Amino acid sequence: MVTHAERSEATRSALLDAGRRLFAERGYAAVSVNDIAEAAGVTTGALYHQFAGKRDLFGAVYSDLVKGVWALVLEARASHAQPSLLADCEAYLDSCANPAFNRITIDGPTVLGSDQVLDEAQAMVEASLTEARDRGEIVTTPTILARMLAAALKEAAMTIATADDPAAARDAARESARQLIAGLSAQ
Repeated sequence: MVTHAERSEATRSALLDAGRRLFAERGYAAVSVNDIAEAAGVTTGALYHQFAGKRDLFGAVYSDLVKGVWALVLEARASHAQPSLLADCEAYLDSCANPAFNRITIDGPTVLGSDQVLDEAQAMVEASLTEARDRGEIVTTPTILARMLAAALKEAAMTIATADDPAAARDAARESARQLIAGLSAQ
């Protein structure tokens, strides 16, 4: 027998999946609560039971996306013989090639506000900076540096997402990240 908690989690998961797909395909403004509920196979009441509204659902989708990017960064770090801050940044920039990431990233600052978007990125960047410091790659990990690097990476993501030639924009972002990180080097 399925419990109430299991049904609730299944509904939440279906809404997150539908929201992610629709926000990535159409953009936040072109998706209605009805569209999401229909795609998830639930009522709008079920959506409002799980989330305060479309913006709240988008925030959960965005947070899941950030967690997925962080998982990719950790996976890339684990696969490198010699992990580095640059490799972490490259793994983040590689995620910018995902069209779903692009569309949701473009809408993120407008829907959630720049501060929330940067807060999510800053947490990832601060963890990468701490790892780099612990490896002796950089000397310090001040919070302001994490915020600045998060802002730079978010701008790079937006540039890649909106570029006529995303591959060229990705290459330019990689070179810029290399130069920026070289300035942080402990050597």
